[in-house]
Order: sequence, then C-alpha cells, then structure tokens
Amino acid sequence: MSIIYKINNEVNAAELIDVFKSVGWNKDPKDIVEAFRMSYYVTAYTDDQLVGFARAISDRHYYTGIYDVVVRPEHQKQGIAKTMMQMLLREFKGSYFFLSYTEGNRGFYAKCGFEDLATGMWIEKGKPHAI
Repeated sequence: MSIIYKINNEVNAAELIDVFKSVGWNKDPKDIVEAFRMSYYVTAYTDDQLVGFARAISDRHYYTGIYDVVVRPEHQKQGIAKTMMQMLLREFKGSYFFLSYTEGNRGFYAKCGFEDLATGMWIEKGKPHAI
C-alpha cells in the first residue's frame, strides 16, 4: 500500500468528516472546509481515499500551531502521522511549535520532539469570556 501526500489540495467536508468520525471526533461540516482553507495542511491518500491529515496555522516567523492530526484507525501505526508531522515541522522550521493533544497521544508527540509546557491556557469554543 503506497501513501500519497498532498499539500493544500482541494478537500471536501464529507471526506474530512468521515476521517474525523473514524476516530470518534465530531466536527461541524459547515466549518471544517473553511478551517482547512485558512490553514496549511497535509493530506494522505491511498487508492484515492483520504486516510489522514494534519494542519497548521503559522505566522512563519514566531509561532505555529498544529491541529487535527488524524489518521483512520486501520491506517495507524504505519508512519503516516509521523510523515505528516515531519512535513509540517520542515515547512515552518525556525518557529515555536504548539499543539494540544487528545488523551493517549502524548507519547507520539514526544517522539516528534515536543516537550510539555508548564504555562498555557485556553478558552474552549462556545464558552463565555470576559472580553
């Protein structure tokens, strides 16, 4: 099985949502294509089927956030996520990289070179804020 990686190729909500659902994530189809459009992303295909993706948002100088590193369960443990991460890290080399991860994935990101960050905060989407 060969994997073909593409950068910022045309994607559609249905195939993205299908990959998200394969790992138990729910994303809003109305938002997902626009989120990808506003990001730099890598997609992975086998036999013309989308099997994974990873995206980043960066100022290309100081900060790069990595989001939605997802590979279908039946294609995990084959180096696909690692390759996509390497592609993102090369593209934005020289910036600080940040990410948040789902439970059970810390070890993968540590192998990619990420370290725990003692300081960091967020406001969850949809939660009220003071400003």
